[in-house]
Amino acid sequence: MKKGFALVTGSSKGLGKAIAIELSRDGWDLILHYNSGKEAVTEVDKLCRDQGSETMVIQGDLSSIGGIDSTCTDIRNMGIRLKGIVNNAGISLPGNISTITQEAWERVLDVNLRAPVFIVNRLSGVIEKPGSVVNISSAAAIKAGLSAIAYEASKAALVHATRSMAVTLAPGIRVNSVAPGFVKTDINRKRWEDRSFYESISKATLLGRWGNPEDVAKAVRFLMSEDASYITGETLVVDGGITLR
Repeated sequence: MKKGFALVTGSSKGLGKAIAIELSRDGWDLILHYNSGKEAVTEVDKLCRDQGSETMVIQGDLSSIGGIDSTCTDIRNMGIRLKGIVNNAGISLPGNISTITQEAWERVLDVNLRAPVFIVNRLSGVIEKPGSVVNISSAAAIKAGLSAIAYEASKAALVHATRSMAVTLAPGIRVNSVAPGFVKTDINRKRWEDRSFYESISKATLLGRWGNPEDVAKAVRFLMSEDASYITGETLVVDGGITLR
């Protein structure tokens, strides 16, 4: 049974790709957003179409308010009523409190926090009710590290922004977030291919392994579904228990 259209930002690779494919498998039609990597998103588009989804592909730079506005205008001009949004697009740049630069700080918060907030701000009016929004936060919002203060701050703020959205958009639109731990995605490849680091994270994780993109995608699918119809303002932590150490 068709669920309607969902927008998935950053859907060309990694978690976004897995989320798009999982939602497609569950009967969603999709607007697949990407910034760069047209060839990669074309592959995702084909995989989703092969599963029976109607798809549309849209390019947009979410690092500026102008890019957000342009992307949202293009989506509204499609004439599609959305049933959901997955705010997945995000970046991480290195820097702790001693080394972070203003440029890195602003860029990370622009993409990881401003973009999800203003995408919902601009598109909530075209979400059919009941509808659902899922923001991709991070276990780093809960457990601080040593080298990515901007990323951690942006993801922690997104958890609270999720609660605020949920309060404002209830009862017609549910808003939740997912907080993944260490997941084997392309962006993390150097880290999980480092045997020593890989094993140290596995040992620190209660379930003894890194996550797969599909682990996160299934959590998103659940929160987007009617099975989660009485859940809003919550953060589902998908981290194998690493934040409990």
